[in-house]
Amino acid sequence: MPRPHRRTVIVMLATFAVGAIAWTLWRGTHPDRATLARRAYDRGEWSQAEDLLRIDLRPDRIWSADRNEVRLYARTLTRLGRDAAAKNLYDGKLASVTMEAEDFFLKGLTLTREGKLEAAFKLWGRSMAPEVVHPEMLDHYARLGARLQQFGPALEASRRLSRMPGWEARGLYILGSISEILDDPPGVVEDLTDALHRDSEARGAPFDPTHYRKLLARNLLRLERGAKAEEVLHAIAKADPEAEWLRSRAYLQQGEMIKATSALTRSGSYGADHRITPEPAAYVGESSCVPCHREVARHYQTTRHARTFARGTGLLDLPRTDQPVPDPDDPKVYHEVVREGDRVEVKTNLGYDVTRMVVEYAFGSPDHYLTMTTRDDRRAYRALRISHYRDPNTSGWTPTAGDVGHSKEPDDRIGQKIDVRDGVMRCLYCHVTRPRDFRDPPPTGGRSASASDRAIGCERCHGPGGNHMHAVERDFQDERGSSDFAISSVPASAGAAANGHCVECHTVGLPHEIARNPEDPRFVRSPGATFGASRCVTESNGEMSCLTCHDPHREANHSPAFYEAKCLGCHASSARPSAPKAVSCPINPSKDCLNCHMPKIARPALHSKLTDHYIRIHRKKTATRRSDGSDSQP
Repeated sequence: MPRPHRRTVIVMLATFAVGAIAWTLWRGTHPDRATLARRAYDRGEWSQAEDLLRIDLRPDRIWSADRNEVRLYARTLTRLGRDAAAKNLYDGKLASVTMEAEDFFLKGLTLTREGKLEAAFKLWGRSMAPEVVHPEMLDHYARLGARLQQFGPALEASRRLSRMPGWEARGLYILGSISEILDDPPGVVEDLTDALHRDSEARGAPFDPTHYRKLLARNLLRLERGAKAEEVLHAIAKADPEAEWLRSRAYLQQGEMIKATSALTRSGSYGADHRITPEPAAYVGESSCVPCHREVARHYQTTRHARTFARGTGLLDLPRTDQPVPDPDDPKVYHEVVREGDRVEVKTNLGYDVTRMVVEYAFGSPDHYLTMTTRDDRRAYRALRISHYRDPNTSGWTPTAGDVGHSKEPDDRIGQKIDVRDGVMRCLYCHVTRPRDFRDPPPTGGRSASASDRAIGCERCHGPGGNHMHAVERDFQDERGSSDFAISSVPASAGAAANGHCVECHTVGLPHEIARNPEDPRFVRSPGATFGASRCVTESNGEMSCLTCHDPHREANHSPAFYEAKCLGCHASSARPSAPKAVSCPINPSKDCLNCHMPKIARPALHSKLTDHYIRIHRKKTATRRSDGSDSQP
């Protein structure tokens, strides 16, 4: 190549290189709209990002646009709450694009805004492999899990969040809140103490710092650490009635009665307004209640509530099989309940093998229905496939309710696996005073005094009694001379509040499903949920509760006349004028209320008839014909 031409080429290449460098430098200081939108999105300035992207992504350009730019636009629209427009992009242009963690998070967020909480929870759960780092999704997943009572996944998510730089405090605040729900005072104290130390303003947490300080103080009081609780409460203004009420308990535990009296006075009506709220105190066990409440305790021990749980030597007096009982699903499999020395065992003959497991607990009433539980060789809890029943005419062994046809795995033949929540078997939640006393492994700090209760003890409804013991001993009063016995008072509470204690355990099934169709015969086992839907309750101005007809300290009265008298107290022609809507029955104004409005419904699986607590006028319905030709009455 001639030298002049070579120079020309060199000059052209140098000019191109200089231009490229200049262009790169200019782009670095003058980025395009897509880059600016990405930066705005990362800063949380979503409106600005949307403005920048909208220019390049007009409807006529969407299908030819860069997919990453369209993805950013879909994310931005979701962040701005424009879910329908974002969905069109995800289902259209982005349908074949691999979803990233941010996309899964935003799709779940859209589902929550549509009220599809379970779907959002499942989507997030499937999207969070251990290697996925998306703290915002962990945050929402943990909160939603707590709301849906999916505490295992919620705990794991909040623990992962608490280990992420910049998100530690938020994860700890959620952990502390879940520990409170799970009745774990040491866990609450550890998590919230650390969270407040890391971020005393609780930035980004579900509640403000005052909420968490009061929650921390409550749990310190439950551990009898009154002095430390007082220290935590110093950060809260004395104008806060709840904080003052908690201060009164902190001083009460320390024996500083002058300060306790002053704080109680400053709390105003907080205690009276929250009579049903459990005291922040230690459990003392029902044996501590008997010396002062002998008559009540004597009557209570005859109730089913006091006999709904058995363990240890108490199992030796329960029914045992007199011959092998066939399995509900496989007649080749047989079960036996036998006594071996000082314990009860379940023998299951599988045909090819015989397993033997020790019975740990029994749930239910020996005079009604009783289910025993064991542990397999992996320490998993299992319910015996057969339960014992007793009715007015017969007794014997029957398939455990809800277990027929559910034997899917070979191990299920030795007993259906029972759900465990944070180490506590599901059945324990409604059969003992404090379920966490039976946690495996044992709770931090050991079991409380209520672990020695026979079954459901006093403190299940009245709350921990530690402060009550201090208050009685020290004659706790406010400055006006009004005594404070520092114990939850269920009878003194309004109807709806009192019912809350009963609803928790006397509901079998999901409350929102029951609310949709309280007339369904399946829900007769859920009087806690159906009773509240009755007009008698909703139109009682808050007066009617479970306690209107039932004394929780005595065995239920079985006389129809007793309950009809309760009905006629409002519905007779002489009913008090304060209840004008409680009109007399036009069919039979003086008797037979129950047969019409609260009939007995047969539950064959339980070998019993249960009272329908959804009080109403039962409309007659025409029988429908099933596909097998049999009649079905609703």
